[in-house]
Amino acid sequence: MAVRTDVVKLKEQEDEKYYAGQSLLQLALRRLRRDKLTLLAMAVVLVLILLSVFAPIIEQNILQVSFSRTDPNNAFIPPGGTARIIYLPDNRYRTQGLNVVVLFDRGAGGREVGEVHLDIQARQLTTKPGMADLLVAHASFDTPSFSVFLNDEPRAIVARVGVNSASSLAEIPVGTHTLTFRRGTAADGEVLYTLRDVEITPQTLTTAVLFGRSAGDGEAVLQAKAFSVNSRDLVEDTARLHVIHTSLSAPRLVDVRILDEVRISNIPYGESASTIVQRGLFTTGISDANGRTYILGTDDLGRDHLARLLYAGQISLSIAFAAAIISVSIGVTMGIIAGFYSGLIDDAINWVITTVSSLPTLLLLLIIVALLNPGPGALILVLGFLGWFGVCRLVRGETYSIRAREYVVSARAIGAPVSRIMLVHVMPNLLSVVIVAMALDIGNLILVESALSFLGFGIKPPAASWGNMLSNAQTFFTKGAHLVVFPGLMITITVLCLYIIGDGLRDAFDPTLKN
Repeated sequence: MAVRTDVVKLKEQEDEKYYAGQSLLQLALRRLRRDKLTLLAMAVVLVLILLSVFAPIIEQNILQVSFSRTDPNNAFIPPGGTARIIYLPDNRYRTQGLNVVVLFDRGAGGREVGEVHLDIQARQLTTKPGMADLLVAHASFDTPSFSVFLNDEPRAIVARVGVNSASSLAEIPVGTHTLTFRRGTAADGEVLYTLRDVEITPQTLTTAVLFGRSAGDGEAVLQAKAFSVNSRDLVEDTARLHVIHTSLSAPRLVDVRILDEVRISNIPYGESASTIVQRGLFTTGISDANGRTYILGTDDLGRDHLARLLYAGQISLSIAFAAAIISVSIGVTMGIIAGFYSGLIDDAINWVITTVSSLPTLLLLLIIVALLNPGPGALILVLGFLGWFGVCRLVRGETYSIRAREYVVSARAIGAPVSRIMLVHVMPNLLSVVIVAMALDIGNLILVESALSFLGFGIKPPAASWGNMLSNAQTFFTKGAHLVVFPGLMITITVLCLYIIGDGLRDAFDPTLKN
């Protein structure tokens, strides 16, 4: 026991010798190096700042997206999801229903992908013996409307099928037939395409599609195909989804996703596939089989969520840091003046602080922001000029203590100017307090900006901040929980790290701590 006591005393003596030759800053840095949690928090904040600063480079060269570009087809893609070419939100699959989706070309020059979506009920299908159902779809953007003639009959079985549309259900005898696609409605009209040996079987729906281009070559040449899907397995509480890929503008291979789960993969151009779906209201999407993946998904307008988080960090962090600098500068100045001079000056400053602090802070901010309708610059000034009261009180108390110390009294005794005493003797001894206060103030300001933006009084769209990305949180949580989770995590992690840094700095600069 005596040996252990001697070892402890020896260590204390060595520590006394070490600390005797160190400045307050050196001792603080030494303690910080031992504080792993504070160093980790500093590293996280630094990474967030760097990501925000280099957001344009990351967006263009790594993500290769535009954070402001909207695309309704890519709305509410979950993290890790693939870009869509067709989006059917809240698509209803009815019991014993048959959903037929035909991809076609549309837009100027046929460079856009569209779809014909038909929701057919089992009761709409024929039950006559020896008969089946026929649909005709027009998926060629540069071909006029046409009619379809069965074998050599003089009257069209389907008439006037317009561009990018589908006909009503038509009854057709079971057997092998020839379908002739003619311009207009006359039996002697120009033949666009003749589809031979179409096998019609009982209890099936056959969809005949004219697709390609009249002046095309290879795959693009005008052609027609018949795609059959059976209706025998349309049972209670299930529906069938039948997808036909006839779009030249779409990728060669497409996947079909229901609730962003791949249900049909690799449908090639000119082919079709089907799957059974449970009854319900689901999101249905068709995507490129080799399409781009969104790391953190997309928002309600189809914008890349990760890119928007990075740009939102620019605004949220810049507002918090700039407003903190303003509030700390004002608070330190007013606190030193109040603490050093005391008397009427101190009473006046305290009266201002007490009066303004007696008002609800958030309500006061809402009133001012609503009147000014500010952008980021004005918001920085408002938060900065209303956030210095706590720093002022803290600095005022420290200044009271410092002004009574021997070196300040000696400086005043030899006639040193007040400005020199404040800048040389008082200010450096307030550095640790100011650094801690600033770290905590930045965290508080991030929360205040986020609250104002969430309520619609802060940063206005289309500019992004972590707060206004949560503005529709109640709606987003049901359709895309990631739109709430990730901005909330960024706010939580940043503020928590700043509080840890503030607590660590306070411990590091405390001269009474040696271990």
